[in-house]
Amino acid sequence: MNLNQVNIELDKLKNNRLLRDRDEFINFEEAVQNLSNVRDPKIIIELCKCLDDNTEDEEVMFGLVHLIEDFDEKDGLLELAKAVPKMLPQAKKWVKILHYRILNDAPSRRMYKSIFKILDDSNKEIIKSILLEISHEDNAEFSGYINEIL
Repeated sequence: MNLNQVNIELDKLKNNRLLRDRDEFINFEEAVQNLSNVRDPKIIIELCKCLDDNTEDEEVMFGLVHLIEDFDEKDGLLELAKAVPKMLPQAKKWVKILHYRILNDAPSRRMYKSIFKILDDSNKEIIKSILLEISHEDNAEFSGYINEIL
């Protein structure tokens, strides 16, 4: 898939991310499927910008989450971390979901810890605030994991 085709599919995702009707559902799933063969982690930021808390079908949106998670772990987590500020405020719930998933996987936590260290200060603060919100919501289960990263 060439860059122009990738951009067309990314636009299709963005334009159909609210999943309000059958056409949006079909277009969204089709774009996720078409992008599943793209292995350049640089598209993760654009993929993350397609997540939206106002979607009407979270189950379908999880297809995009799985696509994001399917990239090489190190590069994928780095690009995800870079994408976080661009996901707010329209996808705060999805930012948390992605971080819960990182926290629940020991190898991902270790990798994210090393990535967190190299982020710029602004990005670190945004991610830290998200992690602290998660800790506040689920302290007993996640505070130890969050401390590993911070």
